[in-house]
Amino acid sequence: MFEGSSRHLNEWPIFPLQSLTNTGTIITYGIVQAGDEFSGGIPYIRTGDIVDGEICQSGLRHTAPEIAARFERSRVRSGEIVMGIRATVGTTALVPAALDGANLTQGTARISPGKHIDTLFLLNFLRSARAQRWIGRQVKGATFREITLAKLLELPVQVPPIALQREFANRAKEIEKITGAYRAHVVKLGVLLASLEHCAFRGELSATNKGAGAELALVS
Repeated sequence: MFEGSSRHLNEWPIFPLQSLTNTGTIITYGIVQAGDEFSGGIPYIRTGDIVDGEICQSGLRHTAPEIAARFERSRVRSGEIVMGIRATVGTTALVPAALDGANLTQGTARISPGKHIDTLFLLNFLRSARAQRWIGRQVKGATFREITLAKLLELPVQVPPIALQREFANRAKEIEKITGAYRAHVVKLGVLLASLEHCAFRGELSATNKGAGAELALVS
């Protein structure tokens, strides 16, 4: 999409990431010591909870409300971006509505996009090879990898006109719908295949089961 506007690439301004966040917010990490698991407490997002571009909610841990209250600055809101800044540095995900009000750990950072940057555009920019190369150059440590907040704040973001950002975001949403449908389809195929294998190894493939096999072949 942006290659078609390549003549404008050098005209688009470059801003440090921090300057593109919501007024009154900062890019920050979260809770330093979350304590033991607190049933019914405030969920917090660790680096390992970001899986395939999404926050895996089933494995989230919880901290006591009084501990979370001391880290109000890192409380996340629905639609904000969370980035891993330790271990798997550079992984990103959007905060879903179900985690509105959750918190972070020292290994993750909150990025709240401001009015001059489209959230989906920024999310995909952060995932781009260009941004990931920059992040990779700032990472410290071999066994314990991390990027400091001071460096992350400086991440250079080239910002096209907002109308172009929104056009990109709309295309990204359509692609996500298509890929989401394919993922659901693959899950169904996996269940069907497992059922057929179970019947086959037990010598129970009936005409009905074979019909399911034909359906599997047809769908595949």
